Amino acid sequence: MSVGGVAMSRVWLAALLPALLALAGCAPQPSATGRAVPVSMEQALADHIQLGLSYIGEGNRDSARHHLHKALEIDANSAGVHNGLALLYQMEQESELAERHYKRAIALDRNYTRAHNNYGVFLVQQQRVDEAHRQFQLATRDIGYDQRPQAFLSLGVTANMLGREQEAVEAWSRAIALDPRLPLPYLELADYQYRLRDYPQARRYLAGYDNLAGPSARSLWLGLRLEHHFGNRDGVASKALALSKLFPYSQEYLEYQEWLENEQDQQ
Repeated sequence: MSVGGVAMSRVWLAALLPALLALAGCAPQPSATGRAVPVSMEQALADHIQLGLSYIGEGNRDSARHHLHKALEIDANSAGVHNGLALLYQMEQESELAERHYKRAIALDRNYTRAHNNYGVFLVQQQRVDEAHRQFQLATRDIGYDQRPQAFLSLGVTANMLGREQEAVEAWSRAIALDPRLPLPYLELADYQYRLRDYPQARRYLAGYDNLAGPSARSLWLGLRLEHHFGNRDGVASKALALSKLFPYSQEYLEYQEWLENEQDQQ
């Protein structure tokens, strides 16, 4: 994996994981497969899963574990329960247990898109990018999936990490088409256009990101270099000041310092 790919996956994961945990309890979860569950128990199962996922989103692992284990007692063949347990173990960095439950959730319901998407995020954490890419491909095929724009964002990130730039661009463009208020695809496309030396287009995409999200080390560093290419000294100074004040310990700030030294040496 290239340095750029590592930086991209780091930013993407930092942005995606909190949202993944917060959204985990927002959608109805699959219950049982293979056997009938009485209606009252079905409701209890759904309630325990939803409570478990909500507690995961809050970072309350003990309460999450309690409710998910209660759900497991009701129906050990619930894909939703196993997805929840996988998220819990992922949070606790119990990788083997997390993967076991993701695989179990998908085995119980191969059309369970949320588990495919969550498993993909897990696989990127494990630096198993090719496998993650496959999971995101499956997630994006579900036109009814409520997090489909984010799945396209993730598909683009993994495609880019695998050197499939055109596929990445198409995925990020789909993400924007589905949700124009999703910030990260704009930043990914801005970086891509910068690498192509299409600086006006890069600037337009970066403006799209800046309109939707607060400054990040990556966006400031990219913006600084764009302002330099357009000869805007005030813009360079403004971006440099923000980068030094807001992200003094970032990799991007170190890269800026190296860049500045090279610029001074050439003068």
